[in-house]
Amino acid sequence: MTSPISHPGELTHRLVLGSYVGAFVVFLASLALTFEGRLWVSQLGDVSSVSLASVSVIYVLSQHRFRSVGYSEAKSVVLGVLFANAFLQVYELIYGLTFVLSGALAGSPSISGTQARTIVLWIIMISPFLLVREHLTFNRTSGALLAVLGAVWVTWMLYGFPQYYYSGYAFPQILMTTDSFHLSLWLNFGSKALLAALFVSLLEPLKALNDSLARPSPRQGP
Repeated sequence: MTSPISHPGELTHRLVLGSYVGAFVVFLASLALTFEGRLWVSQLGDVSSVSLASVSVIYVLSQHRFRSVGYSEAKSVVLGVLFANAFLQVYELIYGLTFVLSGALAGSPSISGTQARTIVLWIIMISPFLLVREHLTFNRTSGALLAVLGAVWVTWMLYGFPQYYYSGYAFPQILMTTDSFHLSLWLNFGSKALLAALFVSLLEPLKALNDSLARPSPRQGP
């Protein structure tokens, strides 16, 4: 007799559940690190704790979303990972293009080969959007989050960073002294959280939850 765990579908399902548990652990650990003030995780290449928390939430919600619209569990896991990674790359692309714009305003719009290659790689890693675009919805909430994100980003760029460390910064500088209250830091992490919320809104998690609750159980009789 074949053991149930040997069935490929059952194994995949258990791996998915395991990934949910892993994402939940990462989320809790990221929250703990954030509240402790340990905002960068050196063991993971100095990625921020806010990014880790965001990725864990986006992965779980996107995997469930893609599974609910008909993708197999294995494919939905891959798409969930790619979608969560797209969040990270969109942030890096916006950040990188901000510096390109600063250079253009400063009179030096040239881009090095390394910068061009990096931007192309960011765009390639964002391209999985094209595979799932029909399952994403840009609604009023998404528009509001995008507007707030834009406002926070502009405030951050003008307020205190990165002109501390970048001599060629061309944008106006509101803050000319030290940032005693670390507002620049919180604008940075706030922008990441807002971008994550925007990604979540595209998945319409509440609608997906309602649809799941309304869907009859396959074991339920007529």
